[in-house]
Amino acid sequence: MKKRERRVKLTLTNLLFLLRCSKSYILITSILLLTSSFPQESFANKFLSDTFVSIVKSTKASIVNIHTTKILKDSTQHRGFRIKGQGSGVVYNNQGFIVTNKHVVKDAGEIIIRLYDGSEYKAEVIGTDERSGIVVLKIDAENLTPARFGNSDSLELGEIVLAIGNPIGLGQTVTSGIISAKGTSNLRITGFEDFVQTDATINPDSYGGPLVNMDGKVVGISTLPPEQTAGYFGISLAIPINVVNKAAEDLIKHGRITRGWLGVTAQPVTRELQKALGLKNNLGALVSAIEPGSSAANAGVKSGDVIIKYNGKKIKNLLHLRSLVKGTEINKEVEMTVLRDGRELILNTAILEAKKIEAKSKNDLFLNLGLVVQNLNSRLSLNLGYEDEKGVIITNVQKGSPASKAGLRKGDLIEEIQHKPVTSIDELYQAILKIQNEEDVLMFIKRSDKSSKFIVLKQKKDV
Repeated sequence: MKKRERRVKLTLTNLLFLLRCSKSYILITSILLLTSSFPQESFANKFLSDTFVSIVKSTKASIVNIHTTKILKDSTQHRGFRIKGQGSGVVYNNQGFIVTNKHVVKDAGEIIIRLYDGSEYKAEVIGTDERSGIVVLKIDAENLTPARFGNSDSLELGEIVLAIGNPIGLGQTVTSGIISAKGTSNLRITGFEDFVQTDATINPDSYGGPLVNMDGKVVGISTLPPEQTAGYFGISLAIPINVVNKAAEDLIKHGRITRGWLGVTAQPVTRELQKALGLKNNLGALVSAIEPGSSAANAGVKSGDVIIKYNGKKIKNLLHLRSLVKGTEINKEVEMTVLRDGRELILNTAILEAKKIEAKSKNDLFLNLGLVVQNLNSRLSLNLGYEDEKGVIITNVQKGSPASKAGLRKGDLIEEIQHKPVTSIDELYQAILKIQNEEDVLMFIKRSDKSSKFIVLKQKKDV
């Protein structure tokens, strides 16, 4: 009898853990009390299976297949090659808007949306958020079933999630896993540094589809993992749904992305700084400079302040503050708490829109960065030891400029921007223009000594 009681107790504990993920304590507890006489192992398996089935049924109509056609021209034979692609997407609202990942529809000449009932519609691209990788599509369809959206900020490590896709020919595919990391920030994919990581295996044709919690709500949009994670199992990424919602609303309402701007240069609070400043912990962001006329200046923020709260949320680190600010509605009044001389001060201000690059020419843009560049030619390749290489040569770096502070040198060869190759000054110019002025520029360079490295060039203020 005691052995059976221990077994029941253990099984109940496991079930309660699962139920925490679904946030249904009262309901689960009631079910367990009513079924205490049943074989507990089989009940646990049945409950979890039924939960998964219920989630899939409730979300299936909100998940779509995306079929794309891209035409490549063959310059030698003067004919086009039609390349077909596919992915998944999520119905955003009942007005015909669909959200997906940008790589799903990249360079597509034609986009066809296939709904769960088999009906098909031609789609147009409303807009793209280059930073997060979210694309909004529009179809002329009625009686759509929008997905239910959760709150990605409330995700917990270990929480159970389902990755659902709708690839052609397979029907819907479902995999399960847990949230294994939040705010993944060391992948160097783009300037975006706020991915949700899960160990759920995601089929490539399911990229752009939803990551769903145990309440049946979408908490992320799956995205293509970076090349540097190839070969690693258990690493799948999703764009947090709070980021998706902000991008989608901006693109639908304004046709462009708006990002909040506080106007400070800030740095993480290291253990050394914590000790030197006499702080209780290393949470928050330490302000080192304030942009005149910015939201921070209007609020009375000073150099040396540590921002510890933003609109009631405790600041974990600089990345967290940056994410909160950029996701804030423009002109919205916010409340910040800062530590100044050992005292907490509450400051209020309205968040302004992040400034954009205003370079009128290539020279203006490169001058702002402190760079003088030149296309790589055969003479330079020979003299600098860059045979068989492609890229743009740095011929001069201005002292004290962003390029100088980033560690760029005369003679460096710029080969990539944001992991995309650049082979000419025009390509370099266009690549940087695509990055908002407040974002960092990730460069991959080579040097004449055969060494290579990534360099982050900061264009503007941190937050």
